[in-house]
Amino acid sequence: MDELNIGEQLKSLRKSLNLTSQEVANRVDISQSYISRFENNRAIPDVNMMSKILNALGTDMATFFSQVEQSKEIPDDLAQLIELSKQLTPEERVKLTEFLKVIKSNS
Repeated sequence: MDELNIGEQLKSLRKSLNLTSQEVANRVDISQSYISRFENNRAIPDVNMMSKILNALGTDMATFFSQVEQSKEIPDDLAQLIELSKQLTPEERVKLTEFLKVIKSNS
C-alpha cells in the first residue's frame, strides 16, 4: 500500500473536505493519533477500518483506489481543486469556470 501513498491520499482527501483528523476520528470512533498514523504511513488500516474511514470521508474503496491510481499523474493542488469542485452546485461550477477563464485571460 505504501507504493500508492495511501496515507498521503487520505490526508489530501480529508483536507479537500476541510476536515481535521480529529473530526474524521470522531466520525469513525477512533483516536486522532490512529488517523495520523495512517496518514503518515506509519500504520496500515485493515480493510474494515479503511472502509469506515473512507465512508467518513464520503467515498468508498472502489472510488478512492481508482482516484489514487489516477492521482499519480495529477499534482496535489489540482487534485484538491477537483475534489472541492465536486462539492459545488451546478451554478457554483459555472461561476467558478467563468472566474477561471477571467484569470487565465489576464495572464
